[in-house]
Amino acid sequence: MLIKRQISILLEMSNQVGEYYKANHFSDKFNVSLRTVQNDLKAIKEETLMYKNDFIIESKVPFGTRIIVMHNEKFKQFINDLKLQSDEFNTNDRDDRIYKLLNFLLDQRKSISITKCADYIFVSKSTLMLDLKELETIISKYSLRLIQSKGYLWIDGLERDKRICLMDNNYAYLSVLPTNLITGSETGHISFIHNLLINELLHKQYPISDVEFQNLILWLNISIRRIGSFFYLNEEDINDDITHSVEIEIARNIFERIETKYLLRVPQTEINFLAMYINNHSNFRNTDYISEDLNEFILYALEKIKESYPTDFLHDVNLRMSLALHLVPLISRAKNNVQIKNEMLDYIKQSFPYAFDIATYFSYLLSERYNCLIKESETAFLAIYFNKSINDYAVLKGNKRLCIITNLKRSEYFLLEQLLYDQFRKYIADITFVSSQELEKIDLDAFDLFFSTEDNKATEVGLATKLTFFPDASELQKIKVRIEGFKNVEDIIRLFDPRLFFRAEIPAKEKVQKKLVKTASQLYQIENLYEEIELREEFGSTYFGNGVAILHPMHLITNESFIGEIVLKKPIPWDNDGNYVNLVFLVCIQKNNLEAFRAWDYLSPLLFNNQFKQEVLEVENYEHFKQVLEANLKSNIL
Repeated sequence: MLIKRQISILLEMSNQVGEYYKANHFSDKFNVSLRTVQNDLKAIKEETLMYKNDFIIESKVPFGTRIIVMHNEKFKQFINDLKLQSDEFNTNDRDDRIYKLLNFLLDQRKSISITKCADYIFVSKSTLMLDLKELETIISKYSLRLIQSKGYLWIDGLERDKRICLMDNNYAYLSVLPTNLITGSETGHISFIHNLLINELLHKQYPISDVEFQNLILWLNISIRRIGSFFYLNEEDINDDITHSVEIEIARNIFERIETKYLLRVPQTEINFLAMYINNHSNFRNTDYISEDLNEFILYALEKIKESYPTDFLHDVNLRMSLALHLVPLISRAKNNVQIKNEMLDYIKQSFPYAFDIATYFSYLLSERYNCLIKESETAFLAIYFNKSINDYAVLKGNKRLCIITNLKRSEYFLLEQLLYDQFRKYIADITFVSSQELEKIDLDAFDLFFSTEDNKATEVGLATKLTFFPDASELQKIKVRIEGFKNVEDIIRLFDPRLFFRAEIPAKEKVQKKLVKTASQLYQIENLYEEIELREEFGSTYFGNGVAILHPMHLITNESFIGEIVLKKPIPWDNDGNYVNLVFLVCIQKNNLEAFRAWDYLSPLLFNNQFKQEVLEVENYEHFKQVLEANLKSNIL
C-alpha cells in the first residue's frame, strides 16, 4: 500500500501525463534524499503493476519518470479512487506534521533523537524546532510537558492526560478526512465498541445519557489503542476510591470482551478507571469531545431534516457521532475563515445528489445556530456521512417482494438467487422463483416487482423486466432502480412539466433564473420560490458540472413535485468560478415525496453522458425532449 508521500508523487505526476519528472524535484519538495525518492518511485511502480494494461510508470535516464496512459477512462477512475483514499484534502501541511509528530512522540517508550523526529515527518531540523514550539503549546493544555535534552525529546505526563490529548487531537484531525472514519478499521473498532456497550448496559439496565454514551465509545477506542501498545493507566491516574460494584462488573465485562477481540491483557487499573468514569462521569468532563450543546444541535438538525425529507437519521448513533467529530473542528475553521478545499467536491455532488442536498440543508441549520457560513467544499464532506447512513440503514427503502420468472431448475438459478440476495439484501424481503406456467396461478398483487430470465408474455406486456443469468454492473444498476421504486420510465418523465420547457437565447443568468422561477411560481402558486433559490445558492453554486446548472429551493415548499428546464442556444457565464452553462433545470420536490428525490439520483448520471447532453441541446420542443429523455432512460438506466 502506498504511503502519503508516494500518493502525492503519483497525483502530481497525473496532472501532467506524459511529462517527465526528475527525482530531485520531489527531493526538494518533500525535503528527503534522492535515494528516498528513488525508493518511492520503485514502490509506486510495483503497486501499480496490476494496472499495466491501463497505464504504466516509465523511468528513463536522464529524463526522469513519467506516466504513460493506455486507457484514459480507467486511469481517471484510478486517480479518483486514489484521491478518495488519500488525505490530500488536508491542505494544512504543518497541522498534518504536528499531528503525526504528536502521535509519534506519544508512541515512544523512551526519549527519541531530534534527528529521528525530523526524518519521520520529512523536514529539516530548523523546521522541526518551529513545529515543536506549536506542539508544546498544544500539549500544555493537557498538563503534559515537552522535555528536550541533549538532542533528545520526550513527552512527560500522566497516561490519562495523554489519552485525553490524543482523543481531542486525533478526532479533530480525522474529521478533516471523513473517509478515514467512514471506511476501514476505524469504523470496525467503533462499531464493535458501540454494540458491546449497548449489550452490556442493557443487560445491566444501567442508564446513561446520549452524550455520555458517545464519549464513552471514543474513550474506549483510544484506550484500546494505547493498551495495545502496552501503555497502561496507573494508580496515580485515578483520583477516587473504587466502591462502585455495579460499574466494576460492567467495566470488567466490557474489557473481557475487548481482551478476547483484540488479544490484549487489561490490568485492573484500566477496569477501575472505566468503572469510575461510568459511575461519576460529571467529574470527567475534560475527557468529553462531544458536548451537550453540540449533541442537542445535531438532534435538532436531524429532526428538521426528518420534517423536510422522507428520511429519519435520528436513531443512527454512528452518523451522529461522525457528525459531532467533524463539527468540532469545522465550526472552529468556519469562525476563523479557514475552511478547507475539497478536491472531490464535483465528484461528491454528482455521485450523491440526495445526500448532498441533505448536507446542504444541514449546513444551513449549522450556519444559523453558530453564526458562521459553511462553504460548499465543507458541505461535501458532510454529504459523505449522510450517504453512508443512507446506504447502511436503507432508510429510503421499504421491503420488496420479488418474483423471478424462469424455467431453470433450482440448481441452475441458485447463483442468480445468491447474487440478488447479496447485492440487494437490504431492500428485499423475499424472492420467489416461478415458471411461466406457474405465473398464471399465483396472486400477482402479492409481489412488488417481476423479473424474467427469458422472453415470455410477462415481458411482452411490460409486467416483468428481462434479466440475464449473470447480470453485469449495468444490469445490476437497472435492477436497483426497479427495486427502489420506479416501475417504468413514465414515473420519472411525469415529473417534467411541459409548461416549464423552454428553448431560448438568454444572455444572463438572472434572466434565465427569473424566467423559470416566475413561470413555476405562477403555475404552482408558490410565493417565495425565488428567495428560497437565492438562499440555497448562498451555500454553494448551483453549477452541477458538464455545462449544467440545477436550481432548487433550500426548503421543501411545494405541494407537488416538478422539473422545468431551459435549453440555451448559447452558453452563458454562471458563477464566479468561470463556469458556463447551456442547460438549466429547476427542481422542486413535494414535501416528503421520496420518489421524486430518487428520480433525480437516476437522472443525474445522464447529465454527464455527452451523447445525451448533445441530443438535449438539439431538441426544438418538449415532445422532442421527452423522446430523447425516454430513449436514454430505457437504454442507460431503466
